[in-house]
Amino acid sequence: MMNEVMPLNKKTSKTAIKIQQAATKLFAEKGYDGTIMDELAELIAVNKASIYYHFQSKENLYDFCLHDLFATVADAVIAQVESQTGVEDKLWAFVQTFAKQTQTHSQMPSILMREIASGGIHMPIAARQQMQRLLEALRTILLEGEKQGIFAKVDPLTTHFMIIGSLCFFITSKPMRDAIGSEQPLDPTLDEATNEIYRLINNAVKIH
Repeated sequence: MMNEVMPLNKKTSKTAIKIQQAATKLFAEKGYDGTIMDELAELIAVNKASIYYHFQSKENLYDFCLHDLFATVADAVIAQVESQTGVEDKLWAFVQTFAKQTQTHSQMPSILMREIASGGIHMPIAARQQMQRLLEALRTILLEGEKQGIFAKVDPLTTHFMIIGSLCFFITSKPMRDAIGSEQPLDPTLDEATNEIYRLINNAVKIH
């Protein structure tokens, strides 16, 4: 896997953007191994050579798509967290913004869950770094709360898994849940699930 991702500002042509958007969708639906460049070319009616002209390889295309997708989510979460002052508000902003972003960019949780299931064998370094940014943002919130005597000392990685994992699983499992017949809706909405996840996390870390 390449360690560097092509600069985003070099991918501004309409064809490159079209390729990237379609490829991201296919990677989310079929994973890295299941995405075939011939199928991608046919899907968007471009010559396969055009894909390699803009992205050089399937590996580099995957790197580029994931970096852009994961950075979009991480940027939004971190911006909202930094706009808050209190640690509980920051924790809420982290949970809520990640939930909203992964609903809007639903390919992100799909790809992340696929990579987790496979042991991350194709996960680009640049995408891993975006997840690390999210972890660091959460770690900062928890440490700040601990210093202020608001939060107890907790493990940031475990807390990160509880938030990110719960929301990603909630979003990606929706088609499976929808397939279960029921006379009355049993599932919470995303807002309800987000509120519940925040309540459980905040109660777990807050000093009462």
